Amino acid sequence: MIDTREIALSTTDTRPRVPAARLATRRKAGRESDENDDRAIVGSRPRFALADGAFTTARPEVWAEILAWAFVVDGLDVLDLDVLEELRADWARRVHDEQLPWYALAKLQSGGAAAFVGVDVDVVGHRYQVVAVGDSCLLHLRAGRVIAAGPLDHPSQFGSRPPLISTRAGDRSHGDSIWAAEKPYLSGDQLVLASDAAAKFLLKRHHSGELLDLSAVPWNDCDFRVWVTAARQEGMDNDDTTICLVEP
Repeated sequence: MIDTREIALSTTDTRPRVPAARLATRRKAGRESDENDDRAIVGSRPRFALADGAFTTARPEVWAEILAWAFVVDGLDVLDLDVLEELRADWARRVHDEQLPWYALAKLQSGGAAAFVGVDVDVVGHRYQVVAVGDSCLLHLRAGRVIAAGPLDHPSQFGSRPPLISTRAGDRSHGDSIWAAEKPYLSGDQLVLASDAAAKFLLKRHHSGELLDLSAVPWNDCDFRVWVTAARQEGMDNDDTTICLVEP
């Protein structure tokens, strides 16, 4: 489970300033407390990532964590094919267990999969680079309005079979669905990484003319749970829900 956190380096630190970042997550209603396939990471460098494991695949939470960790902590291009093969091998090592029943071992053969969005912020040049596959999205907000979004930018684009990054060796099926962009930002802008349920919900509010202010979202676990419950009552899909707010 992802802990809610806020990170900001001291002004005396000699490393590049890391934008303030807050994140929170809530599992799908009806699942156990440890059944959340989303993973989001903020680290000691201006990189942020969110990966949403596909629950119908094998050990998706492990794959989501590997992708997010590799991008943020290790600073890797997780979509580089050579890097991706190493990450896939790491997933295979982590999940393999000869003591598993035959049906679990058979499922592992089919592999895991995840949607992914990663953002690298250039705090000196006031620009960011984003790369994503699937329906975990970045929303760039200015004064409460979405001025850029991707890979999806309208709620009607969300579906049940998004492109995903697979753990299967040699799989390149996600290649034609990679979304990458580089854009400037202004002081006061907000960069929002959101898993599919949250992204769709926020885009629906945006396209209905509402202003979005993610700083108003409660980031402690208890209050975020209340916020998610209310959002689901307003129409947000019942799915693992994770939001990471970056204020560069």
